[in-house]
Amino acid sequence: MNTWRKTVLFFFCALCIVASVGAAAHTQTINDSRRNAIVRAIEEVTASVVTINVVEIRRERVIDPFFHNFMGLFDLHPHRPRVRGRAIESIGTGFIFDDRGHILTNFHVIEKADHITSVTLSDGRNLDVEVVGADERTDIAVLRVVSDGALPYARLGDSDALLVGEWAIAIGNPFGAMIQDPQPSVSVGVISANHRRVRREVGGGERLYQGMIQTDAAINPGNSGGPLVNADGQVVGVNTMLFSQSGGHQGLGFAIPVNRARRVADEIIRYGRRRNPWFGFRGEAVSEVNPYTLQQLDIRSDYGVLVTEIHRSSPAYLGGLELGDVILAVNDERVEHPLDIDFINWGLFIGDKVSLDIDRKGNQRRIEFIVEEVGVMTG
Repeated sequence: MNTWRKTVLFFFCALCIVASVGAAAHTQTINDSRRNAIVRAIEEVTASVVTINVVEIRRERVIDPFFHNFMGLFDLHPHRPRVRGRAIESIGTGFIFDDRGHILTNFHVIEKADHITSVTLSDGRNLDVEVVGADERTDIAVLRVVSDGALPYARLGDSDALLVGEWAIAIGNPFGAMIQDPQPSVSVGVISANHRRVRREVGGGERLYQGMIQTDAAINPGNSGGPLVNADGQVVGVNTMLFSQSGGHQGLGFAIPVNRARRVADEIIRYGRRRNPWFGFRGEAVSEVNPYTLQQLDIRSDYGVLVTEIHRSSPAYLGGLELGDVILAVNDERVEHPLDIDFINWGLFIGDKVSLDIDRKGNQRRIEFIVEEVGVMTG
């Protein structure tokens, strides 16, 4: 073989090698781009997500025509309906959040349950479960998986550090009764807003839907109780509700911040319940008090909550609050109605510090005290 042919053959082989290496590198680049932060975060959390299998017994009043026709002679009340129970199966979502098998979910997921039959892991295993406790006001419930083996659990992040616009991943079991598959579904969006105050009417005046995380990641029926996850694979919220006129997703989903959920869960695990924080006073909205009464009491503020009752051994009284004071803000949050104070109160924990900005006959001042466990007001 002459020199020219050897040279051509050498360059051809070199070109093939370069092309092969380039193709391999291109394939590797594509694979790397597919396994992005979102994919890795989902892989990290999915195994901890569980389906909560719930049974509700609904009582129905029925008249049995067979019994009436053949046994009517012996029935003093032949048209009296009988009551029977009908089992209604439903599911919700939760996630294991520690190495002891504790599960976080929403209170409303188990609220009407007569029995929680089991939880199903994403790998298909059905495990027994027990209820540790629940708190209706914060809409948090804690369950515990009964298992001798190690269980996968999710890492909890810091919901106070969330950035508007960062990735948000909602994981759960939307319409799970229609899909016979234990694998949870995933939807991806961003953090749309933080510290959202949902109107009191949404929770019926009882649920603490304040300081919520808003996301456009799809949250649908069945997602409740599932984790809202950031791009680092950390749970930052508990998926709770959607706002929709049609019942479907319209880009308005809300989650309970995980920092609050974690503190409620810790209380439930330690005490078997959420200890109720107590201020020790009652009041009325200034806007709803008769103007003549306001004048007689020398109330000069045009908003706030007028203190009408106070317990003399309460934290607020010992901190300096008096009858006739008008509370303008609690922990720097403006208040205009007693329920505004209730919502702030319900979001606190025993031992937390409280500051009240008050107006006392035209003079504004700040008083401080420490939250104690709920007491009984005697006047």
